[in-house]
Amino acid sequence: MAHDICSRRTFVKAAGTTAAAVTLASALPGDLLAQAPRKRRYAIVGTGSRGSTMWGRDLLRRYPGALEFVGLCDINPKRAEIVKQTLGLSCPTYTDFDRLIAETKPELLTITTVDAFHSEYIVRALEKGIDVITEKPMVIDEKQCQAVLDAEKRTNRKIVVGFNYRFAPKHVKIKEILMSGELGKILSVDFHWYLDTSHGADYFRRWHRLKNKGGSLWVHKASHHFDLINWWLDTDPVEVRANGNLGRYGKNGKFRHTHCRPCPHKAECPFYFDITKNKNMMALYVGAESVDGYHRDGCVFKEDIDIYDAMTASVRYANGALMSYSLNAFMPIEGYHLAFNGELGRLEVRDYERQPWEVAEETEIYLTRSFGKRNKVEIPKAEGGHGGGDNVLRDQIFRGLTPAAHLKLPDSRAGAMSCLTGIAARRSIEENRPVKIADLIRLT
Repeated sequence: MAHDICSRRTFVKAAGTTAAAVTLASALPGDLLAQAPRKRRYAIVGTGSRGSTMWGRDLLRRYPGALEFVGLCDINPKRAEIVKQTLGLSCPTYTDFDRLIAETKPELLTITTVDAFHSEYIVRALEKGIDVITEKPMVIDEKQCQAVLDAEKRTNRKIVVGFNYRFAPKHVKIKEILMSGELGKILSVDFHWYLDTSHGADYFRRWHRLKNKGGSLWVHKASHHFDLINWWLDTDPVEVRANGNLGRYGKNGKFRHTHCRPCPHKAECPFYFDITKNKNMMALYVGAESVDGYHRDGCVFKEDIDIYDAMTASVRYANGALMSYSLNAFMPIEGYHLAFNGELGRLEVRDYERQPWEVAEETEIYLTRSFGKRNKVEIPKAEGGHGGGDNVLRDQIFRGLTPAAHLKLPDSRAGAMSCLTGIAARRSIEENRPVKIADLIRLT
C-alpha cells in the first residue's frame, strides 16, 4: 500500500478576500517560516493526491519564486514518477527517505504519507536538521506523539501542522466573536459533523478504513474538529468519554468484492464508485497499483474495516467547558452544526456543504443574547479550498506574512492536543472508560 494521503473535496466560495486573509498571525515559528531572499530547497514525502496537489501543484502555481523542488519520495516509485511528470519537475524521485535527504539536502520538507508513518518521517527529518510541514493528523497514537514532541525539543527544529480549517474566514469570524467576550464564559459546546454517502463513504474505500493506518476517523478526520475547538476556546482537552459503532459499512454489507472495477455487484451497490471517470485518479492510483496492489476504489463493505462510522464523545476542557461531539459518515447531507453556549448568550452555526436541496447561504451564523435578540452575523467572503483556508495557511509559510497572534500557524502542540483528543476517544471505546489526556502523554 502506498504511503500517500488521499485528497478531500474542496469547496470554492464566492470570490474575494478578507482583512484576516491579508493581515494575519504573530511571530512565525522559527527558521521554517523566515522569508528568505532565495528559493528554499523543498521536498515532498508521500506523493498521493494531497501531496501532489495542495503541497505540489498549488505551490508551483502560487509561489514560483519561493521554492526549488529538489526531490519527491514515495515507497511506490511509479506514483512518484507520475507526479514528477504531471508537475513538470526535473528533480529526482526516491523510494528511500535517507537517500532523498543525503542527496538533495532539503531545507523544508512536507510529509503527506499514510498517517501512521507521519511520526517516523517527522522525527527523522528533525534529527537531520530539517523543518517540517506535516499533514494532519500529526500522529495516530500517544507513543508517536511523545516521540515527535521529544524530537522537536531535542533538535530545536520546527513543525507546522496543516490545520487549514482554522484559516477559513468563517472560522476566523467565530474566533473573533468568542475573543470579544460577547458570550461571556463559554460553558458548553454542541458540535455535530455530517459526512455524506460520497465523502464519508470514501474513507471506507481507502487505507483510512484501518485503525493501524489512519487511527480511525477519531484521529484522521476529527483531529481537524478538535483543533478548531481547542483554538476557538483557547484551552486544552482534559478528559474524553466516547462511544462508537460500525453500522453501515464493512461487515454490514450484503455483498462485497476487492474493489469496484471488477465487482460483480456494480448494478445493485449504491456505493459503486467508477474511478475510470476520474482522469487524475486513474493516473495517480490505477497507474501505480501494479507496484503495491493498492486499490483507490476499494470496497466499502470489506470485512477488514475496523474503524467506526458513527461516533459520539463528551469532552471536558481545562477551562471548565464541556463539549458534546458527534460524527456520522453515512449521511444524506454534508456539513456541520455548531453552537457555543455562554453565560451571556449562544452563538449558533449551520454549515451546508452538500445536501439534496437548495440553500440561500452555505454558512449561517447567529448570535442570540440572553434576555435579548437574535442577530445574524455577516461572514466575510472567501475563495479557495477548505472554505478559503488553504491559501491563508500557505501564504504564511511561503510568503512570510505576519498575522495577528490568534492566527499563528498551528504548531506541534496544536497537532498533539487535537490528536490526543481523538486517541483518548478511541481508547475510551476500546476500554469502556473515560480517558484523561494527562495519562496518555508527558507535556512539558
